[in-house]
Amino acid sequence: MKITSHAWISAIALGVALHSLCMPARAQDRYPSRPIRMVLCCVGAIDGVARATAEEMSRTLGQPVVVDSKPGAAGGVGADFVAKAKPDGYTILVGTNATHGANQSLYASLPYDYLGDFAPIGGLGSGVMVLLVAGDSPMKSVADVTRQAQQHPGKLNWAWAGTTPRIAMELYSQMAQIRMTAIPYKTNPQATTDLVGGQFDLMFADINTAAPLIKAGRLRGLAVTGARRAAVLPDIPTMAEAGLKGYDLTFWFGLWAPAGTPPAVVARLNSALNQAIGSQRLVEPFRNTGADPMPMAPQELMKFQIAEHGKWARIIEAAGIKPQ
Repeated sequence: MKITSHAWISAIALGVALHSLCMPARAQDRYPSRPIRMVLCCVGAIDGVARATAEEMSRTLGQPVVVDSKPGAAGGVGADFVAKAKPDGYTILVGTNATHGANQSLYASLPYDYLGDFAPIGGLGSGVMVLLVAGDSPMKSVADVTRQAQQHPGKLNWAWAGTTPRIAMELYSQMAQIRMTAIPYKTNPQATTDLVGGQFDLMFADINTAAPLIKAGRLRGLAVTGARRAAVLPDIPTMAEAGLKGYDLTFWFGLWAPAGTPPAVVARLNSALNQAIGSQRLVEPFRNTGADPMPMAPQELMKFQIAEHGKWARIIEAAGIKPQ
C-alpha cells in the first residue's frame, strides 16, 4: 500500500502530539530532579522545626530542600514570593496562622490570596504560647492578673511582638472582660528582655524564647494557650486550667505550593512531609518549640485554614482592631 506524503505528515503530527501529552507525566514521575526551595515566611519559634523538616524531606526526596528565609509584613513577603513562583513544586512555602489565618483581617489589602494563590501540601505543626510576668512580679497566677486588671482598668501594660502573642492577649482580655494597655515591640526577644527589666507587666511569648528565662527564674510562666500543657514546661497549667474555661489558641504552620502545582507533585511533597514530621529526629525540635506534629492531607489543610481564618477574624473584630 502506498503511503502518501499527507499521511506521513499526519502520522508525524500525531506522534508529536502524543509525545507532548506524555511529557508532563514523565516530568512529574522524575520529580524532584533538582533542589527545592523552602521559603520560610518568618523567623523565630518555627525556624528550628522548619529546618529539621527540610533536612528530613531531603533524605526522602533524594534532592536538597534548601531553606530560604524571607521574613517581613507578618509573613506576607515570603507568602507573596511563593504565590508568584512557577507552580512546578520547586518553590514551596512554610506558612503560618498569620499568612493563612489572621492577616486577612489585620491588613486592608494583601499582595496574595490565601486561598486562590496556593495549593495546600500539608500541616507541619501547632504549638502554644506562654503567658509571662517578671520573675519578681507580685502576680503569681492568671487569677492574680485578672484581679489586678479588674481593680485597675487600663493600668497593666502588656507587650506584643507578632500576630499570635497579640491575638492571644486579646482573647484573654475578651474572655476575662478586662482592659489593659498594649505596647507593640518588633521581636519577642526584645520584649522579654524589657519584661525581665520591669518595663511592663506581662506578655505572651513563644516557648522557644521564654523557656530558658523561666528556668533561670528571670521570668515566671503563668499559663500556656493550648488545650494541653507543653511538654517542655509541664508544671505550667493551661489557660483553661488556670480558670479561663474554653480558652484555646495555638500557632500553627504548614506547607503550601503555588496554585496550579500538579496534584502528583503535591502528593509527593505531602508524603515526604508526613514522613519527615514523624521522624524521631524531629522530636527534640518540636519539643523545644512547644509544638506537636500536625500531619494533614492537602484537603484537610484547606478546610483547617478556612476554619482558623474564621476563628481569628472573630477575635480580631471583637478586639476592635482595624485593618491597616
